[in-house]
Amino acid sequence: MKMKILTIHFQNYLFPCFLLFFILFLVLFPQTNLTAAREGIALWANNLVPTLLPFLIATELLSKTDLVQIFGRFLTKWMRPLFNVPGEAGFAFLMGIISGYPVGAKIITDFRKQNICTKEEAERMLAFCNNSGPLFIIATVR
Repeated sequence: MKMKILTIHFQNYLFPCFLLFFILFLVLFPQTNLTAAREGIALWANNLVPTLLPFLIATELLSKTDLVQIFGRFLTKWMRPLFNVPGEAGFAFLMGIISGYPVGAKIITDFRKQNICTKEEAERMLAFCNNSGPLFIIATVR
């Protein structure tokens, strides 16, 4: 009985203790932390933004055209029986493969907001539309 109370008590304070150690190390090693933060921001600004921004803009512009509905009409006969998702998922899949990680998920989020798919269909589409694209790998992972 006494050990059980001690264990529960320890678990309640584990996360706050972790945060205190984290803050302590930030204060004790400021130069290392600033260098790491500077390198992380430089990596983001020099590699990720130039690689992903054009694809995010292009997919946003394409989604404002009738291309999504054309994909939907054409691919419904394959996407519905195979994955039980609307045909528009083919557009999300293609753009996710070409563009990389966040684009497929962003398109699916837009589909969900526009009521093109249900919550369950969106979760199912995330399983195969959120891919690492070849251009993302070539440009970012060197």
